[in-house]
Order: sequence, then structure tokens, then C-alpha cells
Amino acid sequence: MTPTEWAKICSDVADAMTAHTRPFATPLLFSSDTEVNLVGSGSFVMFEGRRILLTCEHVRAKGGVDYLLDGSGDDVPKHPGPWEEDGRPSFDVAIAGMSDPLWNATRHNAIPVPYERFAPKHQPVQKEELMFFRGFAGENARYAFGVHEANGTGYCSQEKQVPDAPDPSIFEIFWEPQGTKFAARAIDEARRAIKFDDPGGFSGSLVWNTRYLECQNSGLEWTPDYAVVTGLLRRWDTKTKTLIVWRVENLRAWLEDGAVNRPSPQSS
Repeated sequence: MTPTEWAKICSDVADAMTAHTRPFATPLLFSSDTEVNLVGSGSFVMFEGRRILLTCEHVRAKGGVDYLLDGSGDDVPKHPGPWEEDGRPSFDVAIAGMSDPLWNATRHNAIPVPYERFAPKHQPVQKEELMFFRGFAGENARYAFGVHEANGTGYCSQEKQVPDAPDPSIFEIFWEPQGTKFAARAIDEARRAIKFDDPGGFSGSLVWNTRYLECQNSGLEWTPDYAVVTGLLRRWDTKTKTLIVWRVENLRAWLEDGAVNRPSPQSS
């Protein structure tokens, strides 16, 4: 495969996954009478028959969290909580229930990710497999005249191979702003407006194993429906030029333990 052919594959997969995951993702905002700031990213998930809003605890801790349902226009409601968190630094995760009144308060195109699409563990078949996430970087968020533009962006990357990794609960994907390229279908307005300098705000995004190479090697025609959630994006490590991702098996264990041993997250 030539570099040009590989670049086209990455572009096509990024385009397809961006469209596929748009209904699942939400920017998370903090607002007051004087300001609106993007604090991170989140996702809607259907877990144990309940809709939940999932993000990192350090995102939720930045203040009252407003969210945005895809296709709902300028309606940015504040989530009333309560939030369920762990408190231990190694469990940087938070969830809150999305009741029917909250979910149905406005017309939208949002869809929760079925929990069946969470992989049992982070275990790509090939180390070169394409990883994907959709998030909301603060540098691409703008607020003016009472309207907040979060401008979510989707990215394909690959896992960094780290022999004898000191923390087996995480993995890393490459994030090098200077090497970022637009997918083929990116519109001219996005090419002019989107920046790649600072991924602050991506925390709380779901990371997907696209399974593109796995499908190709199995003789299957790939579609985004084959992709599975493989982790929760936590932070950017400037020294390694990678984004740190909590492995899905740890996220699943935390969610499933909570379903058994903690009260169900609810909201009104």
C-alpha cells in the first residue's frame, strides 16, 4: 500500500466515523450570567436500560455542566444532576442519568451509544489499526451574541506502542498537531476555521476501535457499524505527543460494579 492509498483510507474512515458518531457526542459547557466556556466532551450511552451522560470526573468538576443534543439548535440545557463519581484519581469518570423529560424536552437527532458496542477489552487485532474519537476542543469553541458554537471534530489516529508500559490501565494514541490533515469531505469553512494546536476539551470523548483493518483482513466490507468503543479519552501528554486513554475494560468494570453496588444515576 502506498502512502497516498493509506492517506485516502484514513480520510474515508474519518469522514464515515465523524458522521456516524455525531449523534452520540456532546460538548459540555459551563455557563454563568457573564460567560460560557467549553469544559470538555461527553457521550450519551444506553446502559442497563437507562440513558446516561458519560464524561471524565475532572470535566464535571469544572462546574455546572450544560450539554447539547445533536440537532437541537441553540437550546443548551443545564444538567440538573446528580452526578455519580468515584473520587479516586485512577477512576477519572463521571456519569449522570438522562431521564425521559430531559431527553424529550426538545427535538433533536441525538442517539445513545448501545452498551453492546463497548468492546469487552481494548484489544485491536493489529497494532496499526485505526482509532477514532470525536470531541470538542476549546480552541474551536466560540460564544457571541448569545450563540455558542462548539464545533466538534473527529480524528483518526493510531495507538502508540509502548513496551513495558508503566500503567496497564491506559493506552496512548498519537496526537501531533503539525501532522494533522483534513479529511477529503471537510468543507472549506472548516478548513479555514478549525485549529489543531491544543486538544484541551477532548477529555471525556469516547475512543473507538474502527476495526477497519480487521474487517479488511477478514474479507468484510467495512462500515462504521463494525466500530466498537475501546476507551475514554482523559488528557494530552505534551511530552509524548499522545492522548491518554483509559482502557474500556476498566470503564466497563466501573460501570458494571456501580450498576450492582451503587444506586442507579437518576435525574429529573
